[in-house]
Amino acid sequence: MTNIRLNKYLSESGVCSRRKADELIAGGVVCIDGRTAKIGNSINPKINFVTVDGKEVKRKTSNQYFAFYKPKGIISSLSDEQGEGISKFLPKDSRLFPVGRLDKDSEGLLILTDDGDFANELNHPSNIKEKVYQLEFVSKPTRVGKEGIIRTFKFGVKFHGENYKVDRVKFVAKNKLEVIIHEGKNRQLRVIAGKIGLEISKLVRSKVAKLYLSKLKLHPGELKKISKNDVL
Repeated sequence: MTNIRLNKYLSESGVCSRRKADELIAGGVVCIDGRTAKIGNSINPKINFVTVDGKEVKRKTSNQYFAFYKPKGIISSLSDEQGEGISKFLPKDSRLFPVGRLDKDSEGLLILTDDGDFANELNHPSNIKEKVYQLEFVSKPTRVGKEGIIRTFKFGVKFHGENYKVDRVKFVAKNKLEVIIHEGKNRQLRVIAGKIGLEISKLVRSKVAKLYLSKLKLHPGELKKISKNDVL
């Protein structure tokens, strides 16, 4: 077997994406045959022994892909001292990690995988993989009105020096919006809604790329194995 770049090896082994692998290497936690690795190193998987934080990394022969219905009240993290992370829903000893995030108060479709390159392709804004959300609210600000709500989401609001906006938005019921974005910022939809006094009662991610939550027939907390082609 020919040599392979270390960041690619870590990605294909399900440790993380290549970008994150470079961060780990730069942080000094990756070793090759007991020596601290450097950015740009290559290895021969048949000969070299690679560790991350002292744990051996073994190359996978195939990758796994899962759809998960993240319940409300659970954070999109593998480790959490309060027991609010997603690890308890995953197979024991799995190397799955979430592609992107849903905030604690949101629910819906979350893709899990051990394929770092797939995660980067799905999550990087330049690839324009759309995510669809169903947003329900309990009250409508009288000073803004229906058209004002649409306009605010579409053209955005300033928050910490950035413009928070969506790609497309429409009313699907009296107190329900369907929102489409391809680049997610932290609590993006909640920030926009909060700027106009829109109180969100429920926020569900219903679609990621070409995968629909409704077709999976998942309930909150359930996990279903899928293929890469189901998403991309």
